[in-house]
Amino acid sequence: MEKITSKDNHSIKEYHKLANSKSYREKTGKFAIESVKLIIEAIQSHVTIEKVFVTQSSYEKNYTILQKFFVNLQTNSYLITDELEQKLTQTNNAQGFFAICKKLDKHLDIGKIKKDGKYVFLSKLQDTGNVGTIIRTAEAMGLSGVIVSKDTCDVTSMKVLRASMGSAFRMKIYVSCEEVADIRQLSDYFSIYAAVLDKGAVRLTDVVFSPNSIVVIGNEGNGLSQQIIDICSEKITIQMAGNTESLNAGMAAGILMWEMMKS
Repeated sequence: MEKITSKDNHSIKEYHKLANSKSYREKTGKFAIESVKLIIEAIQSHVTIEKVFVTQSSYEKNYTILQKFFVNLQTNSYLITDELEQKLTQTNNAQGFFAICKKLDKHLDIGKIKKDGKYVFLSKLQDTGNVGTIIRTAEAMGLSGVIVSKDTCDVTSMKVLRASMGSAFRMKIYVSCEEVADIRQLSDYFSIYAAVLDKGAVRLTDVVFSPNSIVVIGNEGNGLSQQIIDICSEKITIQMAGNTESLNAGMAAGILMWEMMKS
């Protein structure tokens, strides 16, 4: 296995750019992941692993389990120093394993969405933890997929992938480049529900979701635009007791998806 010691090595610089630049990920069709667990999740989900970087201590510690997943640990695998590990890691508890992966084939243009099923549409969400949690919950609840606007944070960012706990590798995720036009077009096939903070909206517990339905969830701070709300078939809201004004977007989405899948 080739050993890399310099931070100026081409592969090290490539990993660093992929981990930190959305535009570079889009340009190259690749993304970066970190940790033994996430790499194994990627392999089990048939993600193509292009390169693996590992410290000597992590290689020795995890060799037995990695043998089950890597056909050949020597192929496109590189030993790196502890100093390089600290340069690459984005966590406080580095595990010494990093990988460069090729674009996910389950991340699709919205034009390829099936005209049935149940989905959530994330409009301009910016919190990576929320987005990853929503994708993970969507898989757990059995949704058909997740739709994200182009202004929603990148689903191949390291933080989203970690928060999704591997679900982002398995769930079908559709990207909407023109969310207003796309929602209007989707309304020909789906009942579209706008999740809002509005006492005049239909209470979530009173909603009977259509078999083909999409719930649109807005930005953490500003919610949905009025233009999008006006396109939707119905406004729905989570009724809250006490002085609570709103819920975390990830938590709210979880409640919405639970109720959607009960119908």
